[in-house]
Amino acid sequence: MKKLLCLIIISVALCNCDADDLILDGVKTKYTDENGKEATIIVKRQLDTSCQKLPITNETFWENGYANDNVPNACKSTFITSAGKTLFPMMLHPKIETVAEPEVLDFIQFMQKDPTMLLIDTRGEEWYNYRTIPGAINIHYLYIMEAENFPAEYKEALAILGIKSVNHRLDFSEAKDLLLFCNGAWCSQSPKMIRALLKMGYPPEKMKWYRGGLEDWLGFNMTTTKTKNSL
Repeated sequence: MKKLLCLIIISVALCNCDADDLILDGVKTKYTDENGKEATIIVKRQLDTSCQKLPITNETFWENGYANDNVPNACKSTFITSAGKTLFPMMLHPKIETVAEPEVLDFIQFMQKDPTMLLIDTRGEEWYNYRTIPGAINIHYLYIMEAENFPAEYKEALAILGIKSVNHRLDFSEAKDLLLFCNGAWCSQSPKMIRALLKMGYPPEKMKWYRGGLEDWLGFNMTTTKTKNSL
């Protein structure tokens, strides 16, 4: 019981604000913009004032393809419901934490001062450049999953992840803390990369997974960026 209380106290102490504050006030992070220049942006939920006046009722939210015709366009968007061939479970591994938007913001906030933390977009370069979560770097899942086909990219990825090769064996003693994501709960790219990393020997306790990915991120109208900074 004492150990549990200590863990709770430590967890609270790590964050200097609660989840609501992170969502509303946002978190500052740096990223590389479309012109290849470093810029600073506040990552938060984009709330239109007209949307705050909507009544929270069945008719408002679930009619006419989820949003009633009377809901202002600024308060709704369309999305594809048939993407992907499957839905992934909430947990990929007992020691890998699955996180939601507040935890992603928390991670982004702490990684500003901690170079051992990496937010990783596991999708292809074209997808990453088009739109991503601010502060994320791009490591294509295939660079890890099919290393034999991408030897140069694989070697560069290992260096970024803090993995060393010692006597032809991988050393994970300085492996970085990762938060990985892709397009959504139906997207297989981040699960495939996580499983490939596990197979390599990457410590599961050093990985987190944002299952909702870009679909959930945009569904909550969170900040995104376009970038040219990719591996």
